[in-house]
Amino acid sequence: MNNNRKNIKLQGIAVSQGFVIGEAYLLDRRRVKHIERTIRTSNIDAEIARFNEAVETSKSQLIGIKRKVQSNKSKTVSQGHLYIIDIHLMFLEDKMLIQETIDKIKEKSINAEWALRLVVSKLQKVFDNLEDEYFRERKSDVVHIGERLLRNLVGKEEDNIIEIDEEIIIVAHDLSPADTAQMSLSKGHVKGFLTDVGSKTSHTAIMARSLKIPAVVGLEKITKEIIAGDTLIIDGLNGYVIINPDKATIKDYKKKKENYDDYEKKLFKYKKLPAVTKDGRRIHLTANIELAEEIPTIVEYGAEGIGLYRTEFLYMNRKSMPDEDEHFEVCKKLLDEVSPNPVTIRTLDLGGDKFLSHLDLAEEMNPAMGLRAIRFCLKEKDIFKTQLRGILRASHYGEIKIMFPMISGIPEIREAKAILEEVKMSLKKDKIPFDDNIQVGVMIEIPAAVTIADLLAKEVGFFSIGTNDLIQYSLAIDRVNEHVAYLYEPLHPALLRAIKHIVDTAHAAGIKVSICGEMAGEQEYILILLALGLDQLSMNSMSIPRVKKLLRSTNYHEAQELLEKCFQMSTAYEIEKFVRQEMHNRFPEDFE
Repeated sequence: MNNNRKNIKLQGIAVSQGFVIGEAYLLDRRRVKHIERTIRTSNIDAEIARFNEAVETSKSQLIGIKRKVQSNKSKTVSQGHLYIIDIHLMFLEDKMLIQETIDKIKEKSINAEWALRLVVSKLQKVFDNLEDEYFRERKSDVVHIGERLLRNLVGKEEDNIIEIDEEIIIVAHDLSPADTAQMSLSKGHVKGFLTDVGSKTSHTAIMARSLKIPAVVGLEKITKEIIAGDTLIIDGLNGYVIINPDKATIKDYKKKKENYDDYEKKLFKYKKLPAVTKDGRRIHLTANIELAEEIPTIVEYGAEGIGLYRTEFLYMNRKSMPDEDEHFEVCKKLLDEVSPNPVTIRTLDLGGDKFLSHLDLAEEMNPAMGLRAIRFCLKEKDIFKTQLRGILRASHYGEIKIMFPMISGIPEIREAKAILEEVKMSLKKDKIPFDDNIQVGVMIEIPAAVTIADLLAKEVGFFSIGTNDLIQYSLAIDRVNEHVAYLYEPLHPALLRAIKHIVDTAHAAGIKVSICGEMAGEQEYILILLALGLDQLSMNSMSIPRVKKLLRSTNYHEAQELLEKCFQMSTAYEIEKFVRQEMHNRFPEDFE
């Protein structure tokens, strides 16, 4: 072996924790090469038929994968995660993808491959303009389904992951959720994976976490660095991959893996214990979810309910709006699974520009700060009322809380509450039972809401701080813009002071406060959040055991002393460095 290809260490994005040592298996998932050509008018119908055949073939492939996963007796993938494949099937019905491709073939007299590329590029731009990072990342799903269609158009078969019969680490440019789902059928042969592209919130990352296999994405050129058969180490904690490690490195990582596996076992003893500090401060740890099918995972990791249920997926990629019964069934399912723990439902947090199926809605020109979230709901009252009726009906079966997003002033919350009262009256008239005392809260994610927190506290029963947006709006940065991403600083003095103000104001009014942004699940920030006086932290369910362990290992008053020192510092850099060092010193086992 060339000595220049030993101990090569590359940094990517860790999306699924753990350590694995294995042999590289290169999976060909490069973009499909195709010819772009014009066609004669007389050939347009035949070209459309060829495209429709590729659509049907793609549907059959995805349905086949779904059935195999459903029949998998080992249940290594939560059956609920099949919704990701369902989303790809929905794309194959979507007017903006399928019909517009057909229209492009007709209008421009071009072949199906070219037309499809044009439409997929347009859809990618639509997703790029979404404010919410989670939904912006759905762009990768458009790309995956586009590549599947192209493969079927050019007749290129995919490598079959199911047929892999040796223990390997998959290396690919990218993996679709269908690829990742098939890993569950490989009888444990796929021990981990690496990709050139990807992010923490991609569906592929979600599937990797459900499979509990280490994965690092965003490695940029990993497919060019690795040769089939190379020995690889994946460090799924820190986002490293080591190519052809020497014996000493392998020995070191085997020890790290052993320690990590032991640590993971220790963590699970905390899952049923309350998150209470040594001196008696109680914090409730809940989960953020997108779909009811994720509930088995949050139960497994010890969540004390659902602190944020995002309802947006109910509205995306469909030909009609979800009706009242659909809202009711989803909310009731959540309650059936987590009661007596509470469920907090965030009402629709998208705008008219973000519905990808051509629905008859108001046009919107500014996706970031225009007609979205509560503003959209107050304009499209029928859509809002339908959702509220479904939620209220479900409230008869357990504790549901309603949370309104992007509130910037008192008129908005009062109008939203007035609509809620109208819906309550209609349910009473129809003699349909519901919880007449259902709690109503607001998301604090706009600087204006921080400033008038005392006024808002008189109107609602709880606050939930959306740190993702609050940081971006407060610091005037877009965290996915590489030129200003370095300014995305959760421990910025302005943000810490804002959170302290929100909490103090809420407690003075007798209401509780939670955080449901990504900051809540970051282990290194836990003592700061504890000291700020938050009552609840809502996060990715897999973070809960670690956060619970840290909280049970400390004292509230010690955390307050730490926060006081932070308040004496002037920059986010100083605070971040100080907090990181303190956490590593206090909890060496948790921050190796």
